[in-house]
Amino acid sequence: MTNYDFNYHGPVVVFDLDDTLMRERDFCRSGFRHIEKRLIAERGEHWCGIAASMEERLNNRANYFALLEERLAAECPDAQTLRSLMADIVADYRSHRPDRLHMAPGAAALISELQRRGIVMALVTDGRSVTQRRKIEALGLNAYINPADIFISEERGADKLQPDSFCEIVRRYPEARRFIYVADNPDKDFRMPNLLGWTTCRVPIDADNVHPDPAEVAETDRPAVSLGSIEEVLTLCEE
Repeated sequence: MTNYDFNYHGPVVVFDLDDTLMRERDFCRSGFRHIEKRLIAERGEHWCGIAASMEERLNNRANYFALLEERLAAECPDAQTLRSLMADIVADYRSHRPDRLHMAPGAAALISELQRRGIVMALVTDGRSVTQRRKIEALGLNAYINPADIFISEERGADKLQPDSFCEIVRRYPEARRFIYVADNPDKDFRMPNLLGWTTCRVPIDADNVHPDPAEVAETDRPAVSLGSIEEVLTLCEE
């Protein structure tokens, strides 16, 4: 049952997760290190360096799991065994507890200040439940965002190109002064909140982002505001 807060009249700031509050590549790199440690323990020291090789594939926007499968095939000539091992490794990667995961520049200061001001925050992110929950835990976001205001596509059965999660936030805070969505990817992040009349904000583009900057963006998918820094969200909260 939805819990409504009719007493909250301030802005609601809603964040994307990957490449907004954190760098998605940091999770990938953590996963590569996790895989390397596992393979060294299970198969030997000759697997030392696989993390760096997978990161090179990541940097070239190539399939890093295909590289891993190619190398494992030399040790697992049986196709069924190889498929089973790859499935287990990929699942392990997705569910591992990430290390060296930090907030994107300015994000920690922003959410701390929003919390200090009593401004409601929420999270709308696409992805698998276990993976996104591991990231949220590693970043300590539950200390800032009510768990009921965290929306993950796999758990909701709806991604960001559908209105479900955004509409649920509006229902939870029907008297909010405005809704602000802070994200990075015009391919999928801004269409629904734009249609709902939210203020949509794009964080500065970083060359390290997993998804490249799209060459063309439809009018309906463009953010209303391009931020010079994520901290500029505070100014929007005061308008």
